[in-house]
Amino acid sequence: MILSFNYTAAQQDSTLQYFNLGFVVVIFVNILSVLYYILNVWIDIRIGKFDTNVIKIHQFIYITCPIGSIVLIAQKIMIILGLPYGYDYDDRTFQFLHHLRTSTVFPGLICLTAFVIERFCATVYLKDYEKRNRWWIGIIIGIGLYTVGGLLAYSLALFATSLYHTIFLLALSITSCMVGLELELLRLGNVLNYKINRRYYNACQRSFDGKYSLAERYQISDNIHFSFFFNRFASSIFFFTILCPLLMLAASFDIQWFYRNIFISLFELSYSVYTILTPYIIYKFNIRWHQEFKKVVATYTSRFRAKRIDVTEACADSSNVNLRNTFGIEMNIDIKRQSDTYFEQLNTSWNIQKC
Repeated sequence: MILSFNYTAAQQDSTLQYFNLGFVVVIFVNILSVLYYILNVWIDIRIGKFDTNVIKIHQFIYITCPIGSIVLIAQKIMIILGLPYGYDYDDRTFQFLHHLRTSTVFPGLICLTAFVIERFCATVYLKDYEKRNRWWIGIIIGIGLYTVGGLLAYSLALFATSLYHTIFLLALSITSCMVGLELELLRLGNVLNYKINRRYYNACQRSFDGKYSLAERYQISDNIHFSFFFNRFASSIFFFTILCPLLMLAASFDIQWFYRNIFISLFELSYSVYTILTPYIIYKFNIRWHQEFKKVVATYTSRFRAKRIDVTEACADSSNVNLRNTFGIEMNIDIKRQSDTYFEQLNTSWNIQKC
């Protein structure tokens, strides 16, 4: 039980009271994680969009966060109260809670790999990926995440060492993050996916004979756009996807239980912060989520403030709108000029005499 706090050892070396203070912090962070999950899912339900495989995979992974947080909160409260259900290795309740929480940890640590696999599927089925709505891809990847997480949790308890699990997680984390981080080296999955879609995009730009349909052009742009998002996402969580397995590795060494308890507690705290940071980054780049969130905030705050119209406020110049192209480069669009050009072209096409 490498990832289990040793209550007896902490009692013997008189450090239990200090660890209990740390557990209060862990409980507080996990309560925030559960509340943040409720907020995010509530906004998602208001939006009502669960049709893409990316969203399905995200929800498969995200549901494990509140489950793991609730179990961890219960365990820490029982340890603080001195109840054996929270620390006794031979207790059936402890074993169930421990295996359940461990099973919820691993899917979050291999989430990058799941997103890369989904984008590869989007590239393979380029012609009609969104049109045919291959929902089974997201379901299979989600079930695969749960299966791998369960097997890793079971083997962790069976072999009582996290060395092999750490190597496995580090391999996936480094590979997947290098997939998304174009730093000094040529990365694997996401970079390969990006280059393939970039080549398709260039072919579309040169093609004027209808070789690429509108659906294909959209999917190519969507894949490239997700590639840039994945770069930012992977670079943001890279620290935790490496730190958590390393703390597991440190806890598996044959060292004094005081240090092992420290590494285990740091792992639990780090992963708890990870369950808040990761969804925050994902929703930060979700435009529809932000629009709905601002609408909800405006609805509730309007009840506590008087409506006021400022007639002296200068009107914003709405003729210029900042848009970004497929590669994230900002384009300055003059609406008036574009409208005039459009109507001139429309007028010209109407006035062309048919032969």
